[in-house]
Amino acid sequence: MNQIELHEPKDIQAQLLLKKAFLYDAALIIRDLDFTVTTNHRNLDQAQIRSFIFEVFMKSEILGNWFAYILPSEYAQQKPSIFQDYFVHELHVRDFEIIDATDYYFIVSSSYDSRVSAYSIRRFLTEENFGVENKFYISGLVLDPKKLDQINYIENFKQQMTQIIGIQRQMNPHIVELIESLHLYKQEQLLPQMKKVVDIQGFSTDHLVKEHLDCLEKDLCLQVLEPFARGLKQSVQQSDELEFCYLNLKRLMTELLHQFEALSQEPMLQFNLYARGFKYRLIAYLHLLVQRRTQVFVLFEDEYHYQRHLNAVIAPVQKIREYVNAAIEQSRNIQQEIRSLEREIQTNEKAGFFKRLLKKSENNQVKIEKLKKSLIDIQDRCYIGIISIQKQATQQSVYLEAKNLISRIDPKIRHYAFANGENGITRLPLLLQLPEDRHSFNIQNISLALNQEFVLTAKSWSQ
Repeated sequence: MNQIELHEPKDIQAQLLLKKAFLYDAALIIRDLDFTVTTNHRNLDQAQIRSFIFEVFMKSEILGNWFAYILPSEYAQQKPSIFQDYFVHELHVRDFEIIDATDYYFIVSSSYDSRVSAYSIRRFLTEENFGVENKFYISGLVLDPKKLDQINYIENFKQQMTQIIGIQRQMNPHIVELIESLHLYKQEQLLPQMKKVVDIQGFSTDHLVKEHLDCLEKDLCLQVLEPFARGLKQSVQQSDELEFCYLNLKRLMTELLHQFEALSQEPMLQFNLYARGFKYRLIAYLHLLVQRRTQVFVLFEDEYHYQRHLNAVIAPVQKIREYVNAAIEQSRNIQQEIRSLEREIQTNEKAGFFKRLLKKSENNQVKIEKLKKSLIDIQDRCYIGIISIQKQATQQSVYLEAKNLISRIDPKIRHYAFANGENGITRLPLLLQLPEDRHSFNIQNISLALNQEFVLTAKSWSQ
């Protein structure tokens, strides 16, 4: 059901309702189902599997991007000491999330395939055995908080954690130092700076919020994302370092998103359109990071190979910009022609009766109506063209509502995000808003959104 690619709002809404109805019906069946659990290395039982299905899989399917797990920054506040004594260290070598369910903690590793949910039931239950005794790999574990005082239980749990695939080789110290410095900058500079947005006071609050978030984005890009991209290109030498970089950038951006999501519930930000757009771009960045993982975190053969990836990222936005610029130029020429004909009509109306007959003003009026229809046709073609380009560039872009990444606050607007910056990681995505009704489409607004990134960089980021 999730693999069906839909674009019309009514179809997307129908799909979500159908999925929820299916999940609720399945939950009723599973609740009373007496199923057999086969022998497994983790000693999973019926209650644990049922809890995972209800509180992890089904909940994540219903909530989508809003499904919550315990953030690494929240480990220090967790009551069980295993979070501070063990999980904090494991984060350096393994990419996993911890979900707090009613009776258990579920530790789930990230999925390498963006098409497969990390919370898939099949994935959680699977134990990959490679024909060697006691040699298997898993994607998830159950931690029972009622057994944390049992030494044997904790030792066995830690042993099983090693079966979640992690980083096996020694890291380049330059990469480790870089990643640590980026996390430190996030903690000491970006997060405090982000929190200050709710303290803004003044007559033009919306403008001040925009200025503050522009500065925050500038610091994020120049002090975190650009140094990260340089380190990824210049210092990474093996696959485990790529994995280390990926999981740390994903973790860093997730922390920023969750912090901003909490702040966006404040009254002054809740209805601020610029703050909402900033949040959508953070959401899109994380989605595209996962979606483009194999295009970003790869050992490039040479500069030519790297440039091919860069060109693939910028190609969709370049096509849209060319499409929009051509439409604006065509519209401008037609509008000039319309104005010329209108002036000619006005001149004829001031002339004498016989001259008006000779000028045939009514022919000019017919031409004007045809030209106005041409303007509408140009606008329609541009609208359809933008959507078509996005559909052809699914690796470099995302239709946020279609992926259930954001709630449909305004049913008249759809949001498209395109990977931005060097290899799509040094800038937050470009966000384009298109009206559902193509007759409300404004080419100039799209042109302004496309050029905003260049204007912002030229005026502020070069300083």
